[in-house]
Amino acid sequence: MQSTNLQKDKLDLIDKILHTEDQSTLDFLKSILIDENQEFQLSDEQKTILEKATEKYYSGEEPSFTWEQVKINARKSHNEKKS
Repeated sequence: MQSTNLQKDKLDLIDKILHTEDQSTLDFLKSILIDENQEFQLSDEQKTILEKATEKYYSGEEPSFTWEQVKINARKSHNEKKS
């Protein structure tokens, strides 16, 4: 049995999707839902970028972010792409 909050969250999301007119947002959501069960693999270039970023993080050269800040940054990036 699902919690009331989970059901409410699902219904709220469905409502937002139904009222969304932006095709890029719908494409983004569709890609997330369709790719959910597919195995994700990084390219060699992406692995190199990740390794360099990890080194910078552990050396203190790059800051870390809270989960809230990551979400804010992702939303900003997504909104900038739409503009």
